[in-house]
Amino acid sequence: MTYEIFKRLSAATLTVGSFLMFFGGDATSMAATLPAAPYTVKAGDTPLSIAHLTGFSVSRFDLVNHLAGPSARLIPGEKVALPFLYRVSSGDTLSYLAQHYGTTVARIMALNHLHSSLIYAGQTLLFARGSAAVQHVAHPLVFRAANVSSHVAPAPTPAKQGLGTFLASAYDPSVSSNGPWGAVDYFGQPLKFGDVAVDPSVIPLGSTLYISGYSDPALPAGGFYAKAVDTGGAIKGKRIDVFLPTYTAAMNFGLENVSVSIVRK
Repeated sequence: MTYEIFKRLSAATLTVGSFLMFFGGDATSMAATLPAAPYTVKAGDTPLSIAHLTGFSVSRFDLVNHLAGPSARLIPGEKVALPFLYRVSSGDTLSYLAQHYGTTVARIMALNHLHSSLIYAGQTLLFARGSAAVQHVAHPLVFRAANVSSHVAPAPTPAKQGLGTFLASAYDPSVSSNGPWGAVDYFGQPLKFGDVAVDPSVIPLGSTLYISGYSDPALPAGGFYAKAVDTGGAIKGKRIDVFLPTYTAAMNFGLENVSVSIVRK
């Protein structure tokens, strides 16, 4: 079977024994029966067990779902994307490939650190198969895996210092968001969900905040605790920048008016 014939087959119909392709020592799922994507988590499933079904390492599975590691807790009934490596052929476009593999152009670009939609024959791309169907459902899973459960909390009592409405944006770990110094906060610590950039003249660095009033489905329902540990050139006055672990999540967030309270300085 030539690769040209192989690439035209639906990913869901590939069978054991097709052939192996290796990229950086990681066998692709081309040699295994690929489960339908998105995959619905069953009782007892773990990132490792699902990764085994695809023929990929667990690190690839974690990457396409933005999980914090193989110990991330999966919830039965939730849907997750599955990894797939694809070698581009002449005439391929990102829009065609995104539709064919159930993902989105934005997600392909984010996973492969592409700065334009132009691709070339022979290029190897990592796909999150089925991610388009679970984009909104999967986001809460992403943040649970990043230990967001420790941030979710009821609204602060009236005794806490309410600062009113702020304009919120979001940023991600990319160089374009953080500059050449990388995804670290003002204090040099790795950025994580729950970290926000603030104007220190309005919100003291190190403050614990409670943020609510947003509509973005990626964030915990109701509100969450955050830490003011970063700054930004555009973050002046009643502005905050919420760190999100993926480029796609940050882009989807856009700009929102949120309510901010200081819980502890």
